[in-house]
Amino acid sequence: MMLGKLKIILLIFFVCILGIATFYYFSSINRKDGQVLEKNISETKATELSKILQGTKTMVLVSEGTFVMGDNSSNFSDEKPEHTVTVKSFYMDETPITYEDFTKYLNDGGTKSRYWEYDTYNKPENPVSGISWYHAVDYCNWRSEKEGLPLAYKLSEKSDAWGYPLWDLDSSSDGYRLPTEAEFEYAARGGLDRKKFPWGDEFESSLANYDNEKGLMIGEWWRLAKVKDTKPNNYGLYGMSGNVWQWTNDWYDNNYYSASAKNKPMGSETGRTKVMRGGSWGSIRPEYLRVSKRSFMAPSNYNYDVGFRCVRAAKKLEDISNQTSINKSARKFYKYQTAHYDTPLKINPYSDEFVNRLGQFINDYYSNSIYFQTKIDEQEILSPNQMAKLIVDVAKEYSIHPLFLTGIIASESGFGCCSFPRWYNNPMAYHWQNVLMKNGLPLYDADRTRNRKYKDLRDGFRQFAQGIKRDIYLNAAKKDLNAFHLLYVGYKADEWMYTLSKVYKDVLGIKLEPHVPATDVDKYIYINEKTSSVNNIPIEPKPQSLQPKIIDHFLPLSNSEIHLETDDITHVVIHFSSNVMAKPTNPYIPEDVINIFKQYGVSAHYLIARDGTIFRLIDENRNAYHAGKGSLADYPKYKDKLNRHSIGIEILAMGTEEEMKQYISSDIYRSIPKADIGYTDKQYTALNSLLPGIYQRHNIKIDRQHVIGHDEYSVGIKEDPGILFNWSKIGL
Repeated sequence: MMLGKLKIILLIFFVCILGIATFYYFSSINRKDGQVLEKNISETKATELSKILQGTKTMVLVSEGTFVMGDNSSNFSDEKPEHTVTVKSFYMDETPITYEDFTKYLNDGGTKSRYWEYDTYNKPENPVSGISWYHAVDYCNWRSEKEGLPLAYKLSEKSDAWGYPLWDLDSSSDGYRLPTEAEFEYAARGGLDRKKFPWGDEFESSLANYDNEKGLMIGEWWRLAKVKDTKPNNYGLYGMSGNVWQWTNDWYDNNYYSASAKNKPMGSETGRTKVMRGGSWGSIRPEYLRVSKRSFMAPSNYNYDVGFRCVRAAKKLEDISNQTSINKSARKFYKYQTAHYDTPLKINPYSDEFVNRLGQFINDYYSNSIYFQTKIDEQEILSPNQMAKLIVDVAKEYSIHPLFLTGIIASESGFGCCSFPRWYNNPMAYHWQNVLMKNGLPLYDADRTRNRKYKDLRDGFRQFAQGIKRDIYLNAAKKDLNAFHLLYVGYKADEWMYTLSKVYKDVLGIKLEPHVPATDVDKYIYINEKTSSVNNIPIEPKPQSLQPKIIDHFLPLSNSEIHLETDDITHVVIHFSSNVMAKPTNPYIPEDVINIFKQYGVSAHYLIARDGTIFRLIDENRNAYHAGKGSLADYPKYKDKLNRHSIGIEILAMGTEEEMKQYISSDIYRSIPKADIGYTDKQYTALNSLLPGIYQRHNIKIDRQHVIGHDEYSVGIKEDPGILFNWSKIGL
């Protein structure tokens, strides 16, 4: 009897345990579109509000609730401590604002986004990018006005940290606005409390567009993805992780979580930058796509991977079908500021004071630069101030304005926040892809002839700085910025000029515009040796160094071959050349010698004329055919392969009678004027201007074991540069 009762009790206990386990199992999962999503464990209140709101754009109801904000396990201190937050119900755009959505704003008179003309970005279903916080706010106000709602933002009498007029939020308004940081994180979680991503804890690359290509054009998404290419979260919201960073309304404060309000937190009262959320196609690791990840940027700035979406207060409303007409002539739309300047700051552009200001600018505008996040080849992770110091150091070395280098980096790659060249330590995208740029090729692969991977940023910066000192750019800079950019970029690119101008304005208050000044834009690009060419401020003298003046006269690609990165450049080889066999009375016409190279399929990287003019025949990223057969005792593996490991320099000259006898007779040699024998002072001067850059770019040891004559490699075969070449005149 007792045994029977015990069996019944145990059976009831087992059934209860099984029932509880089953309940928790089915309560912990929710299958949607074949994707396992963990169920909301935060509390939300049932409402009678419409789940979907149709207006200018479809919005989704996010019901009020309480959740844990932040992540104590994060590697980023600004996500700590975790804290409980309650938000009221609100409507949020189903997707980020798309180019198609933004077109309606433009049709009423709104301003285009910065990259509107880029075909690879501007596709109807892509999220609009290149949007500043102020531009997003103007869209919100336009949308409110379009639907007959009160405006949420009003112009303030105050300015932000970089001098731009502020806009204040009326938090009681029913109009459209940007989400608070708390609202965005709550919505992104989709009810999954304490989870890392909108779908759970495990990262799934098919659910977010980020930079897993690392400099190569591969994968399903290249740059932007369509806003509905990825699945929605449990709230029906698309694109809450990856694709574009999205503006929020809040000022950024690194320590805000330690004092954040529990109910409807609105962010810090003031700040230098606004919070962005969500991660983007430029994010290099999944950790930047987590729902708790915070980022920031100055509200006046924009970038290739920054967009937004709107929210509004949740009330019992009918769908908005009747939209009002916008008075285009009466409404003042947002315009990118280009003309209101305070007195330019009198700061030495090579000083520590300037480095600190530039570092603050880089921090506020481009905190997501890849160079602050990961090591690339030999380039260690930098801080914004270290980046500023590096820019100034290289700019000073080549007598260019540091703001010009800064502006190029910002305009070409968003300062390394996105784009592929950043993975090559080439955030300037110098000679990267532009088919209209001389010798440029539209490549996104491992061909190093154009898409060269520099070992570090200093190497890349120096290559750019040396290139920008070529005559072709120096001459173009005698005109205005518009003319200069048409040569440099290769086509009309207003956004390129505006970004460059914005850097000058925001850092030093300098007015640089497409046609201002009307001539001599070079004073904004180059700095002379005694004074700043922009603010006329005395600068610290630097050691005098010769800058090579190089004329590009490239030989056909068949006269060279691709240089493999596995082959180190360790040597410089000096040669002499002439056309003495065909024209003994006029043997030094550069074009004649170049034609000989073409005829025989040989080459050198550089040719130095009698007057010291330097011709670039082959890019240093390719192997020139100059060394031929030979060997070096210290480098046995270089036998007959020195072309792969050297830079070749031909000098228009000839040697002694004995050295020349294989080319011409003694009678012809003796008829040649003595001034045409040997090397000129101008050639030595040119060589001394050329060699330091070669040494630096390739880390070549400066000694006679590594800077050699052709006759030291091809012993008994070649005679150049011969005994008349004075090695001491180049410091060897």
